[in-house]
Amino acid sequence: MKTCMIAIAAAAFAAGACHAQTSKVTIYGKLNVDLESVKAGGASTTRVTNNSSLIGFRGEEDLGGGLRALFQIENSVSLDTGAGTIAGRNSGVGLRSNYGTLIMGQWDTPYKAMTIRLDPFTNKTIAAYGDVLYGDASKTAANAANRNSFDRRQRNVIEYWSPNVAGFSGQLAYGVNEEKGTCAVACNPKLWSLAGGYEKGPLFLSAAYEQHDQYANTATARTRDRAFKVGGAYIFGSTTVSAMAERLRYSGNLAATGLPKTFKAGAAQEATLDTLWLGMTHRIGAGTLRLALGESRDLKLDRGGAPDTDARYVALGYGYALSKRTEAYAMLVKIKNGANSRNDFALNSIDGVTNGASPQGVGLGMTHSF
Repeated sequence: MKTCMIAIAAAAFAAGACHAQTSKVTIYGKLNVDLESVKAGGASTTRVTNNSSLIGFRGEEDLGGGLRALFQIENSVSLDTGAGTIAGRNSGVGLRSNYGTLIMGQWDTPYKAMTIRLDPFTNKTIAAYGDVLYGDASKTAANAANRNSFDRRQRNVIEYWSPNVAGFSGQLAYGVNEEKGTCAVACNPKLWSLAGGYEKGPLFLSAAYEQHDQYANTATARTRDRAFKVGGAYIFGSTTVSAMAERLRYSGNLAATGLPKTFKAGAAQEATLDTLWLGMTHRIGAGTLRLALGESRDLKLDRGGAPDTDARYVALGYGYALSKRTEAYAMLVKIKNGANSRNDFALNSIDGVTNGASPQGVGLGMTHSF
């Protein structure tokens, strides 16, 4: 990590004085690429895959009285194709004090951010826990875009992050209703997301809730979608065990959910998706073994049923630390879908996955942080 100290001097000519302010700017990044062989029922495909590589700039300025201004601009970097975006990832400006942090811009919601640490694969690569969790991966989304996803980097968001008090911390976010009136029918879409955590010694616990209002209205009905999850981790020496339970509930206009499930909604107005997930890491010298298991159960409808919409996945990996900032890794992943389910890799999906298919893949890669 490279830190630059930038001194800004402003001359007060009238008073014949000079006033200087000092801010700290950090350049950081993470590069992650692997060579994969993937398939989903047909012939395998070999590909070089970028896994959320990024470069960013963040800084703070002391405003006095315990108040600090802060900013962050984070960019996507596609090492495999050369593509990228400016401020396409977590980017914003805000204030920080002893009472917490307030930031505005585009940022991961608290629902997403609170539990990423539980995933042995850090929600990156084809082994990410999103293969069965949070509905679908949306990456960056405006309100009313990708209704089914609760893994969002939300545009036009205001967030508050509390300080850590005796091990407790919390986050709250509001995705403002900037898209009001822009839908095909009358709508006032907005997002609420909140999460809380507790950490002391080897124990970490968390709970999160998110609500999407009016993301897929019809002429006669308003939609409201909600997600709730609880999770935790415990460190036993060189081994960390983590677990999570999640419930997603979609209300109204079920035909527009976009879930990777095929079901006959009929007169149903509500669908519930429950998922259980387990993860583990075990350190052996410079090496780390990784394991994740997940099961997404059949959808439950308030009227009627949705049989064979379940999905399961298993991911096994090993990483070897070449240095504190560089790791070489290998992974093996398989998703087993029910006859009416087509779950895919949450990151770097396979095109054309059909119901009942079993996406699977192996990969060899390297990640480097700076």
